Amino acid sequence: MVPYVFSLLGGYLVGSIPIGYLLVKYRSRLDLRDSGSRNVGALNAGVVSGSKSLGITVGVLDGVKGLAAVTASWLITGSFWISAVALIGAVVGHNYPVWLKFKGGRGLATACGGLFAVGIGYTIVWCTLWSVLKWQRQSILRSNVIATLATPAILFLLPVQALSFLMVLPAEPAEYRIFCVCLSVVLLLSHVDAFKEVQEEVGS
Repeated sequence: MVPYVFSLLGGYLVGSIPIGYLLVKYRSRLDLRDSGSRNVGALNAGVVSGSKSLGITVGVLDGVKGLAAVTASWLITGSFWISAVALIGAVVGHNYPVWLKFKGGRGLATACGGLFAVGIGYTIVWCTLWSVLKWQRQSILRSNVIATLATPAILFLLPVQALSFLMVLPAEPAEYRIFCVCLSVVLLLSHVDAFKEVQEEVGS
């Protein structure tokens, strides 16, 4: 149990580094928590700063946080689940950083970066679903929610051989699927406002 706790806390500390907040504050003297959508992720950083390149930079660096958390845990322990817990911790840290009074981002870039070290099946399915939804002119938040809800279900339907081919860390496909369900739950918690938006659209 102790290694899991340390992995979760370590991942949280890495993920809680508020890269978007710091870069926008340095460049534009603006507080992301009070501007735009009020989250500190890449999209809002790009919108508030008026710089697509800065938004992309924030997204990449947020992804590096997830990648670093998983890689460090794997090199130290060689355990799939401890590495997976580190990524969950990094996403939670990004979404609820103690340094910013727990006002962070949505965790998608951080999760994506970490998944490059765990297994890219989730990323491929999620991005495909999201692209289709955007092509159908769904809003970004609505696309996020639907893709995050549907991805684990699709992963359970994929053949074991296909899922194993997309794995990076050694683990059973069943373990990866369970991890993906946990990851989706954490990501959905940061999209509560999106659920409200979807409900308003349905009710209108």
